[in-house]
Amino acid sequence: MANLTGMTGSTSSAGPRRRRHGRLAVAAAVALCAGPSALAVLALGQTSAERKDEVDRRLERAEERLQRARSREADLTRQVTAYSTRISSVRTRLVPLQGRLEGLESEVDRLQERRAELDTRLRIERERLARAEDALAMRRRALADRLRYIYQNGEPDLLSVLLSSGSVADVLEAQELLQRISDRDGTLVEETRTTAAEVRASRDRLEEARDEARDAEVRARATADQVRAVTDELEARSADLERLRQGRQRLLVQVQGDRRDIETETAGLRRRSAALAARIVAAQSGSSPVAASVDTTPSSRGMIWPANGTFTSPFGPRWGRMHEGIDIAVPTGTPVVAAAAGRVISSGWSGGYGNLVVVDHGGGVATAYAHNSRLLVSPGQSVGQGTTLALAGSTGNSTGPHVHFEVRVNGGAVDPMGYL
Repeated sequence: MANLTGMTGSTSSAGPRRRRHGRLAVAAAVALCAGPSALAVLALGQTSAERKDEVDRRLERAEERLQRARSREADLTRQVTAYSTRISSVRTRLVPLQGRLEGLESEVDRLQERRAELDTRLRIERERLARAEDALAMRRRALADRLRYIYQNGEPDLLSVLLSSGSVADVLEAQELLQRISDRDGTLVEETRTTAAEVRASRDRLEEARDEARDAEVRARATADQVRAVTDELEARSADLERLRQGRQRLLVQVQGDRRDIETETAGLRRRSAALAARIVAAQSGSSPVAASVDTTPSSRGMIWPANGTFTSPFGPRWGRMHEGIDIAVPTGTPVVAAAAGRVISSGWSGGYGNLVVVDHGGGVATAYAHNSRLLVSPGQSVGQGTTLALAGSTGNSTGPHVHFEVRVNGGAVDPMGYL
């Protein structure tokens, strides 16, 4: 069974208003016969009823504003939650990217240091190569000079050396000296050529390594730039989402403040409506000719009215939601009776209904009696038509003592007026 406010409210259709005005007209005629005291009560009832109508209209508008505020609050709460979720998702994606970016930047720094080291070594090897090539050039010039000398003067043979020497020992010594000079010149030229070749090979290897380090640095820097661009984009998106979230949060705080203000206003209007309802009930109970009583004669559908009081609110839309029963204003403690015979299937507290009794009449038809001050039956108990089920009150969501009466067919609420 759906929850409802069950608050005493003003009649929201032309038909119920005409019935109330007719009751007041009949009551006025009776009061003329009853004397001045009855007229005073009637005047009080008319004034309070008009004031209550005005308060209830204001209450209805406040309830509609409250519903809109709550809907707006719920919508903003969902938006704030959605933005928070998206920000969390973006930040989750940022974590590995930032780690990768830091790694790439470290790799770029390492490659820069490696390239600087290779540049230094390459500079040293180039200097060595230059010195070796200078030495080789010098040796080649010296060898060329000797070859030119030999070409111009001829290679000294053993006989010439013997004739120019003083002894055989001098000849042998001169021959050995010539051989050593020739061997040394050849060795120096060969060593210089070998050193130059080694230095060139070392230089080529260093240049290749430096080129590889440079290419790796370029690739790492390009990758780092790409990762940095993605990271910057995600950080910008996170910042935009955070600004939107904060804006929605500010709106949410404002709407929550408005909602609290409207709730305070609505609570005050409910109290005023309840007070006026109590005054009307008190005036009606003080003069029985003025109080408009409902008919307790069984209808063609076999049901009777559940209480003797004033019909105050019909079945249908009210204050932005469905009012799934009718309300009958009565003083606290008024007997609430079964509209038809049946079996009690529920008797106890039920949220906004307060103390609630539900009676099953068979055939899928059940009746409900809400906001009672005291319950007099138990679940499973069989009751006859007119059996007192409870005493009326104002428990649950209620603005004053009354009976909220529902008729349900297969669980769905229908207009009780079709059964009374």
